[in-house]
Amino acid sequence: MPLPRPRPDRDDRSPLPAAAGAWRALVRRPRETSTAAFVFGPRGAAVLLSGTAGHGSWSATGTGVFSYRITEPLIGADGRCTGWVDIDQTGVLRGAVFTSRGVSRVHDARGVLRYRVPVAVLAHRWG
Repeated sequence: MPLPRPRPDRDDRSPLPAAAGAWRALVRRPRETSTAAFVFGPRGAAVLLSGTAGHGSWSATGTGVFSYRITEPLIGADGRCTGWVDIDQTGVLRGAVFTSRGVSRVHDARGVLRYRVPVAVLAHRWG
């Protein structure tokens, strides 16, 4: 069986999309600011590392502009899932910094939308 050939648009010679990489971030909500880390993979995977780990996808939407959508589980003190956050952001990349804004939707464990929260992110490339 032949080995799969690398995709021509993402082989070792292709540059990574601009937002691909690891980022340290300040996440601002109306009543709190927290830290988080984001990892955007070269093929569109997105990972959020904060109190819990969320995953989703991202894509470039223009020169220096991108969007990402991540689902982050909410875990109670007993280890059970109490709901999740649907994170939907549009970002602007300027060198080693990106800013993004959007609305996060918080759902309970049954999937009922409980509330929406405006969120702003300021991130610096890490590593």
